Amino acid sequence: MKLTIAPNGNLQIDEARVIFRNFSGAPSKYNRKGDRNFAVVIPNQEVTDILLSEVNEWGKPWNVHIKESSDPGEEPFRYLPVKVNFNSRRPPKIYLRTNSTRKQLTEENVDFLDRIDIDHVDLDIHPYDGDGAGLNGPFRTAYLAAMEAFQIVDRFEERYAMEESPEE
Repeated sequence: MKLTIAPNGNLQIDEARVIFRNFSGAPSKYNRKGDRNFAVVIPNQEVTDILLSEVNEWGKPWNVHIKESSDPGEEPFRYLPVKVNFNSRRPPKIYLRTNSTRKQLTEENVDFLDRIDIDHVDLDIHPYDGDGAGLNGPFRTAYLAAMEAFQIVDRFEERYAMEESPEE
């Protein structure tokens, strides 16, 4: 994973691993119906420290979740939850890269990402900072701004893609 903090405060992350994918917004024990989201795995303490040191005007850092390991000496499991909102004035741009082809996904077909094998993603995340008036206090939430997902294809998918689009 490569992390850069852009001048506008956005996170630019390359070669990331994503988990807990729910691009469809399906309801579950941990998710309300319609809430689209996923999480980015934070690979080490160094990246965790960077994210926790980047605070908003109320002193709130990125919402990194840390689960301690039950095995002594083993690294804790860390991840950053990210929301996907197509109802904003600037919906995220999401691309799927399959070998040499790239396709932009829309709100109607982004749920495809829940069902495929993804090698890694490159993504831009923007913070939404709030004072939390009337709630639990100030907060920072991560929202997807843009993403390119690199699909793992097996030899059969690759063969059929070549037959359908031999000129590419």
